[in-house]
Amino acid sequence: MHKHGMGGFQRRHGYRGILVVLFFFLSACAGEGFDPLYQVEFPPLPPTWQRILGPPHWRVTWIGPEGTWETLETTQRLLPIRLLSTWTTPVIAYPYWPERGIAPDILRPGGGLFPFDCENTRIRLSWRGGVEALVYRELAAHAAAPPRGTPRLPHYFNWPRFRALLEGPELPEVVRQDLWSADWKGICLKIAQSGFDRRRIVPRSRAELPVPVPYSGPWIGTSPFGEPVYEEPGKVLRLLVSEQGDTYLSPEGMLRCTQDTWMWIPFPE
Repeated sequence: MHKHGMGGFQRRHGYRGILVVLFFFLSACAGEGFDPLYQVEFPPLPPTWQRILGPPHWRVTWIGPEGTWETLETTQRLLPIRLLSTWTTPVIAYPYWPERGIAPDILRPGGGLFPFDCENTRIRLSWRGGVEALVYRELAAHAAAPPRGTPRLPHYFNWPRFRALLEGPELPEVVRQDLWSADWKGICLKIAQSGFDRRRIVPRSRAELPVPVPYSGPWIGTSPFGEPVYEEPGKVLRLLVSEQGDTYLSPEGMLRCTQDTWMWIPFPE
């Protein structure tokens, strides 16, 4: 297990970010304190992920009792952590497979929000919760360096309303089918600038990229909500790729794609 405390936060966000975190911490100290230990329970892998990749490693990040982002890595189903419990706080869990060269930043994370996903001392993470926890992290980064005016602190965000929106019928059909099809980084920037508006939750622009199939499928994208793609070798995969690029994986390796080209990376023997 590896743990990163204030030093990593300072390098990423600078002293202005430390002041924001200090404000969070002092505010919390005026509250009821924190429970000493919680058990994080990871979400089950989508069946195709499990079949292709097997059991994952997890890299978990959360806000600890000192108000700083902490990180641990594990292969267990449960992970004990300490966190600050005086406001809503996120837990983010990135699955990765180092033996296959799949880093923690490739597949989309699971996650959860304390206290909404906590029962007694068990925090149950989900794949939908990964979207919510990432939005929290993005809003926290903007609060540390606000684009304009007074920072919008993420623990004051209306999380019950946001969570209900992600489960309701008001989102575009594409986003309802795959929550990661939305541009959450861009959406969070707009929230930080002028507040939340559900009409901003629209799918990212994507283009079709034809790729000759080097191996048999199934092929999976990086979102746990996406459906696997099946195609025989010698055929052409027609993959949807965003402007930021996308990754697709098969039992033999992965395709790293831009809207103009692709690169095949076989898994290590």
